[in-house]
Amino acid sequence: MLKINAGFSLVEMLISLLLGGVLLAMVVNLYVISVATGTKNLKYSRLRADIQSIMYMMETDIRRAGYGGRAFMVGSGANKTVDTINTDSQNCIVYYYNHDDSSSITSANRMGIRLKPSSHEIQFGTGLDPLAANCYDSGYWKALSDKEFIKITELRFTESVVSNANATFRSVKIEINSELTSESTAKYSQSTKVQVRNPER
Repeated sequence: MLKINAGFSLVEMLISLLLGGVLLAMVVNLYVISVATGTKNLKYSRLRADIQSIMYMMETDIRRAGYGGRAFMVGSGANKTVDTINTDSQNCIVYYYNHDDSSSITSANRMGIRLKPSSHEIQFGTGLDPLAANCYDSGYWKALSDKEFIKITELRFTESVVSNANATFRSVKIEINSELTSESTAKYSQSTKVQVRNPER
């Protein structure tokens, strides 16, 4: 007897197409979520790496403050290795050191770091007045952070002093709060304390 194999009915075909479509939509959705999560994680990793690099640069530079003698001191009495200001509109540190073996202090030896509030970026400056209160009125500044990628919400410098019979040593606590420019929920904060190597005599 001849046996005829019947094919799928139209209803069965439609049901299988519907189930296949649902499964495909789920797979595509998982892929899109995975890519979006990976992109967000990559941006956050870059945010952390950038802030850590900037912090390392600041630590290394501030640690050398005052190297070169009395001519490389700052503050109102030219008796400090660093001078800082922290207000609602000004966050700045000023320090001098002889990084290029100059016979006398030059504009390049007069350095500082500040937060520029209007662009939310950290800037490095040269040619600065010895008072941190004047660091928004003097010097040549260039950005250390990328304002297109990172928004610096806070930069704070806090001085502390330890004295003995022979000398005074100054240290600076640095605090940075930041977030992604494109996504304010992705935040990163870092703080450190830097001991200035050169004493104040």
